[in-house]
Amino acid sequence: MLHEFNEKELSITEDDAPILTCYHSGDVSRPPYLHPLYAPNGQVVTDDTSIGHQHPPGICFTPGTVNAAPLNHDEITRETEAASARFSVVTTWKHAKEPFLIETCSVEVHPRQTEVQVLDMEISLQAPSRPLEFAGDIGLGYLAVEMEYRKAADADGRIGESEVNGNISAWGTLCGLTAAEQAAVGVAIFPHPSNGGTMFHAEDASFGYLFAQTTPFTVGTGSTHTLKYRVLAYTGDLFTVDVWGYHQDYTDI
Repeated sequence: MLHEFNEKELSITEDDAPILTCYHSGDVSRPPYLHPLYAPNGQVVTDDTSIGHQHPPGICFTPGTVNAAPLNHDEITRETEAASARFSVVTTWKHAKEPFLIETCSVEVHPRQTEVQVLDMEISLQAPSRPLEFAGDIGLGYLAVEMEYRKAADADGRIGESEVNGNISAWGTLCGLTAAEQAAVGVAIFPHPSNGGTMFHAEDASFGYLFAQTTPFTVGTGSTHTLKYRVLAYTGDLFTVDVWGYHQDYTDI
């Protein structure tokens, strides 16, 4: 796998075929996110449009509120490191030049398989100078490429956004037919069991969005809280891809 860098983006390919691009500018209004992400058949499965909705772009982690307020800061710094199929983006949030939150997003890109592209993501939240209480929309989101017949589902057999929304489940997925190519593709989010209970939220009829929301937690001074996820971009649908089997592979590690 190869990496191509500039000051805002990092791209990964395998055998000259694109797998993903990570956007990592220093603009705090644009958090690090993955877009485009490709399924094994070469179809893009993410979107980064901001027209008509407030969802984060692509595959994106959001920290929710910190100490009962949106993340407030005087300054941030952002650094990127990469080696082989792994890379990380470190964002340091500061008040009066003092770091109060160090957020590290690490991604491992697995070799492409016939029907799936697998990413492992680890989010480390460190509180170097004060305790931090995280609440609200903490978790990993997926903004879907334009699809027809989009449908959300979860590990408990619920299908459709009205069924999936607000329920805790082991995993969630959103799949459909790409509008231009009519190719069946989907993305699943597997929160690691160590994250605790994860509530899924979905929009499968309008913009196409899936969010894995974790329960609130506190990070003590000098401590680090880690959240782990596996993202599965697949070719096919719920009837042709064994999402449960891939989840079992992840939790058996």
